[in-house]
This record gives sequence, C-alpha cells and structure tokens, in this order.
Amino acid sequence: MYRDNLRFLTEKEAALRQLSAALSADIAARHRDALSSPPAPEEIARLWESLGGDAAGFPSFCRAFSGAYRDRAASVFSDSDEEQDAAARIAYLRSSYSDQAYRRFSALFGHVTASYFPGFREVAEEVYAGRATHAILPVWNSSDGALLTFRRLLSRYDLKIAAASDISAGDESVVRFALVRRGLPKRKTPPAYLELSVVPGDGMTPGAFLSACESLGAAAVSVSAHPTESGEGRDALDIRLDLTRADTAALYLYLEGSHARYETIGSYDMI
Repeated sequence: MYRDNLRFLTEKEAALRQLSAALSADIAARHRDALSSPPAPEEIARLWESLGGDAAGFPSFCRAFSGAYRDRAASVFSDSDEEQDAAARIAYLRSSYSDQAYRRFSALFGHVTASYFPGFREVAEEVYAGRATHAILPVWNSSDGALLTFRRLLSRYDLKIAAASDISAGDESVVRFALVRRGLPKRKTPPAYLELSVVPGDGMTPGAFLSACESLGAAAVSVSAHPTESGEGRDALDIRLDLTRADTAALYLYLEGSHARYETIGSYDMI
C-alpha cells in the first residue's frame, strides 16, 4: 500500500510539472512578441507577476523562455568582459598537496608560471592587486566540509572560483583546492558546478528556493547557512549546484527574476 501511494504521488507530481510546463509554454508563445529578444529576466518576471502567476510556477515560466538564450547558455554565469587567460601567473602557498593542484591547474593554460608566498592572505592579495592572474586556495575538505576562513578570503578580495580539484591527503581524506581569479572568465561550454551565496526573498523559504533549482535540473550538492554580514536577521545560504543536467539559461532567468539576492562564488569544472 505504501509503495502504491508513493508511486501515485510521484506520478501526480510529474503530471503537474508537465501541465505547468505546457501552460507556461503557451503563455510564453502568446506574449513573446511583446518582449525584447532575448527577453530580459526582469521582463519575464514582470510578465509573470502581471498574469497573477505564483512563485511555484515561475521556474517553469523561465524554462519556456530559455530557448532564446540557447547561444548564450554557456556564458550566462560568467563576466562578459573577462576572457580566459592564455598565460597565467599562479600564486599559492606551497605544500605537497597544493603542488599537485598546481600541476593539474597548469594544464589549463598555454603558458604558466608559479610564485610562492608564506600565507594565504598574501596569495589572495597578489591576485587582488593584479600581480598574479590566479591563486590556489583550499576551500573544502572531507573532514570539516566547507572551510569558512577561505570562503571569507574569497569574499574579502572579490575572488571567484574558476576551477577546482580534489587532492587525496591520505587516510581516505580529501582536500579540494580552488583556482581563483578576479571575475569569472567567458566559457565555451556550461560549467559543471555553480556556487552561490543566496539570501531568499521575503516569503521564500530555503526549501522553496532549492526546489525551484531542482525543477530546472540543478541539483544541490551541498548547502550551508550562515548569518548575513549586514546582520539583517536572516541567513545566507552557500549552495553548490551540480549543473550537469540543468537548463542553465532557465536557471539564470529564475535567479535574476526571482526575489532572491544572490552572488556567484564560482562557475567551474572539476579538474
């Protein structure tokens, strides 16, 4: 009986999603000529609100417009004026593990040089000041999860994750190193992972936000909460999304058009 009920609920949910998608596609087709090409995210949001649409249906509405962004889907989570470097100067604090990460990251460039520093703050400052194009920082390990000290360094020096690599540290433990830079480079293919810091809008629960991302194919790999730096009495969510099966254009339209505040921490592949 339990299995039958679960199957019925699953099938009902799938049918409702299909119905919502069909209705959204029909509405989009009837109003597309009244919008710019491609339509701006705020236009899509205003249209949905003018039609009395609810928050739960907005992701499907965004998906209905994502085809207009097909040729830009690879670069929606990048900074348009930031090209990928052909040559790089990478700053990092040397260790046997960071040396392994450097060897993996260096394969991304036609020409690369390394510079070494005694501390992680100095490494971040090199990139911030423009004396290095990239830095290598540990951002996660299998024992402690996200390393918040280094996440704060990214925020303080306005650095973005452009690639990541998991390095075995012995005893079945793993350290994830990030290759960071100022700004996210243009991409030729959509990223495998997207990291965001999100403050859900008024009336939006974290669960509803994650469910919306999931409905667009972006699976949450990890989620952690911490107080916002402004002390406004609500938590920010640090979210790592797997975009392997995501409609990245629809996700971009949803993030830009929803009432969530978000900052892109990283847009990257695992090396």
